[in-house]
Amino acid sequence: MELKRVLIIDDEPLIRTTTALLLKHLNMDTLTAGDGLAGLELAEKENPDLIMLDVKMPGMDGWTVLSRLKADQRLSKIPVIVFTAGDGADSSAKALESGASAVCKKPFQPQELIDIIKDIV
Repeated sequence: MELKRVLIIDDEPLIRTTTALLLKHLNMDTLTAGDGLAGLELAEKENPDLIMLDVKMPGMDGWTVLSRLKADQRLSKIPVIVFTAGDGADSSAKALESGASAVCKKPFQPQELIDIIKDIV
């Protein structure tokens, strides 16, 4: 699978911006959303090839977004990388059990994220 369009859902502007810049250097188009509801709406509208999703966000958290993505037939096959703030093995296990393709702990190094992306495609 070739990744062309990636949706980044994170309430931290710096994470959205730096991740988008990194992916643009890898010749990927990026879409960004600052909260779960906006991210879910963008996913439904744009049908990205990959979603990067923060779990701790105000309003609709990443767990709810992930659950809704996996429940939607049109979106359920999109790989999701869950961003966690290093809250340990429990969050990683929960993410994978909930249908995420991979977990990336924040803060992360650019090469770390690139390796995770390469592993799931």
